[in-house]
Amino acid sequence: MLRIMSKFVGALAAIGAASVAQAQEAEPALLQFDQYQVRPTSPQGVTVDEVRGQQELVLSRASAMLEGIAFSEGVIEFDVAFENKRGFGGLMWHASDTGDAEYFYMRQHKSGLPDAGQYTPMRGGLTSWQIFSDANAIAPFPYTYDGWNRIKFVIADDKADIYLNGSPEPILHVPDLATDRGSGGIGFRTSGPNGKIRIANLTIRGLAAGEGIVGRPKQVASPPPGVIPTWRVSEPFAESRIENVLSLPGDLEMLSAERLVQAEPTGIADIGRLVQPDEGADTVLVSTRIDSNAARQVRLRFGYSDRLRLFLNGRLVFDGAAGFRSRDFFFLGTVGFKDVVVLDLREGPNVLTAAVSETFGGWGFAAAIENDDGLAIRP
Repeated sequence: MLRIMSKFVGALAAIGAASVAQAQEAEPALLQFDQYQVRPTSPQGVTVDEVRGQQELVLSRASAMLEGIAFSEGVIEFDVAFENKRGFGGLMWHASDTGDAEYFYMRQHKSGLPDAGQYTPMRGGLTSWQIFSDANAIAPFPYTYDGWNRIKFVIADDKADIYLNGSPEPILHVPDLATDRGSGGIGFRTSGPNGKIRIANLTIRGLAAGEGIVGRPKQVASPPPGVIPTWRVSEPFAESRIENVLSLPGDLEMLSAERLVQAEPTGIADIGRLVQPDEGADTVLVSTRIDSNAARQVRLRFGYSDRLRLFLNGRLVFDGAAGFRSRDFFFLGTVGFKDVVVLDLREGPNVLTAAVSETFGGWGFAAAIENDDGLAIRP
């Protein structure tokens, strides 16, 4: 259902801006774009131009929200044009004034490549593209750089189908919209060194008779056996407090850890569901208790983003970095069960603690014990 509210609350600060307070202070003027009013979330980077009698909404490393619209289910279509240069831009929907949204963006420079277009949830303005990176989140969209691309979103039943240039089938089907908001605002966002897009002929409407989701989920790899499904998460702190340590500092062990995060269907826990990184508070402790009926060694398969110190019973067993370009120019830092460490469990209770630090792209941790016979695992 598409419904128009008397007023949409706020301007989705924290998306392309630093805070709700800053967005409210700036209060950029509304822009008229066809039948819609647009509110930029920052003072610069958003214009409405008229070119040969057609209005174009232009965003350059900026974001903007449509004023007075709350969207739940329906169709969103528009023409979009951009250059073949490294940049990122796309559509937000089900957006809140605290920076939560569903987001699909185009990698402008990757036409036809496997990750030319990507879906990711946004939580507090933080994108989680390093966590949502399988074939149900990315697809090889074949863009044109000679004129306009027509992009169409069909959104219903907590799913989305995304079409390009009249494709008979959706190029990307998103089987689960991960923010689980169900409704909210609509906006556009661009980023990256050449993140500039032009938008025209925007239409937003309800579903027509017989119209709906037709895409089907792609077959993707299942998480390995023994995935730990629930983690206890501490309050955030500065990464500097955990650097170069060989054991977990006692003052950090005492941090409050009352919140729980459930792993996504992929087996990866999206820490951004609970907290977003901030200057001086970019690290959390993610922990679980492992009760073993005997002393034993087990293999722990795990993945993370962006940096990790892993402790068993307070002793450091792994220290690594897997953020964007942390290993080489082409390294993306997507999260999977790619690393293995051997845990020396003692008989009785053991505590596994991961200090996970985040810069951008997804605050994630995943772990699975390959042979969990004789083990009881609980957060």
